[in-house]
Amino acid sequence: MNPLLSIVLAAKLPLSTLLAAGALGALVIIGWGYVNWRAAVKLAFFAVLVEGAIRKWLLPSGEELVYFLKDVFLIGAYLKFYFAPDPELRALRLRVPGTLVFLLCALVSFSALNPNIGSPLLAAYGFKIYFMYVPLTFMMPYLFRTQQEMLREITWYVLLAIPICLLGFLQYSSDRFSVLNTFASGMSESGATGFGVGDRARVTGTFSYLSGHTTFVIVFFALAVALLALRETRWKWLFIFVLIPMLAGNALMGGSRATVVTMAFVTVGFTLVSMSGRLGTSRNFVMILVFGSAVGIGGAVYFFTDALAHWETRALTSGDSLHSRTIDHPVAALNAAFKEGGAFGFGIGTEHPATAAIRNKLGIPPPKARPPFLDNELGQVLAELGLMGFVSWYALRFLLLWLTWQSYKRSPAGIVRVLCLAVILIVGPFLLMSVVYNHTASFYIFALSGFGLIPLLEPTIQRRAAPRLGAAPAATPAPTISRHRGSRM
Repeated sequence: MNPLLSIVLAAKLPLSTLLAAGALGALVIIGWGYVNWRAAVKLAFFAVLVEGAIRKWLLPSGEELVYFLKDVFLIGAYLKFYFAPDPELRALRLRVPGTLVFLLCALVSFSALNPNIGSPLLAAYGFKIYFMYVPLTFMMPYLFRTQQEMLREITWYVLLAIPICLLGFLQYSSDRFSVLNTFASGMSESGATGFGVGDRARVTGTFSYLSGHTTFVIVFFALAVALLALRETRWKWLFIFVLIPMLAGNALMGGSRATVVTMAFVTVGFTLVSMSGRLGTSRNFVMILVFGSAVGIGGAVYFFTDALAHWETRALTSGDSLHSRTIDHPVAALNAAFKEGGAFGFGIGTEHPATAAIRNKLGIPPPKARPPFLDNELGQVLAELGLMGFVSWYALRFLLLWLTWQSYKRSPAGIVRVLCLAVILIVGPFLLMSVVYNHTASFYIFALSGFGLIPLLEPTIQRRAAPRLGAAPAATPAPTISRHRGSRM
């Protein structure tokens, strides 16, 4: 049968058939991921880029199943890594405060016992929303066997942004009712998917939601800048003249002010750090960065003048400012959340949109007390988890950021130091942005935080043989893996 015809027929299958096929496919993928855990994690990185396109265009009737695609790849990898690791993994350990991480996660998980949730299934789903990608953090330092492999595969991964950005251009040149803009179809020009004027739709690329595209642009821009700091990076001309201008154009077409501000923050951060000390291995990085920024801004202004005008219009008519978005709105949301939810909150996951969809599909009664709608994640998390869970959740986020900072300080110039800085400049702003309610951001924030743990990887000291009673202890082998300079990490 023609592959394209198979996809079309699959898109029209009833949900029950798709569920059965999805369950079987998930078991196969989990088994394969158990055997090939590194490949499964890398495929999860690819799945996060394309699952939105599959949901929107290929399998719209099974979008709930596709939502879990990257998670299915990770389940088998988690089982292998944490419960049956290979000897090469047991020879290394991460020097992180594991007890503190476990305690913070346990305190957050305590909110799953809130009786207001009314369903163990929804409590488990709420747990998934918060913690699905936390284990990925502690796997990432083991993902690549050499620094050369890491550089090569990250370079290829970042270049995947080019076709996604091209799709963004096609979406922007199409009206809101185009098949390319299914998310914006039927929405008013003043709605969240429009710019406030005209019939242009804010682009989402291959992602289901605007927040996913926003995350994609920020993450890939930061990684592209980080790769420019390395002498070993290939195709720098492609990054400077093609990728960075395309990401800048997509940022404008996405209409998000947070995207543009965060990209500027990343650029300034890399510039200041590179001017104050040795960052990467490229001697001309400052000049490359300044030139690349000029090309990116110039290209965005010249080629995407219409997008810039629409972005400026949306920024001017929004009725808020950077101060109100970063301080006033979060403070107001936190006050309202504590007033409504008290110290114990409404229960983990109760405010997530998918929770309401699950209740409707399975006929689960609504919660006894409905959480308020708060258009800010800090307030939403406080309303769900209560005070103790809220403090624990953000303490975990700050702990990972602090560990990355410690790794940055101890790393020599090179790819690990550059990636640590990129993680800091990405994860920091996302403390005020959506992560729990943005599954794309949740995946990237915790996955990238794992790069910040690479310098904390060290050999496990093992004895060759157990010493006989009264005999001198056996010599321990010299470590074969260096945290910074060795070929293995």
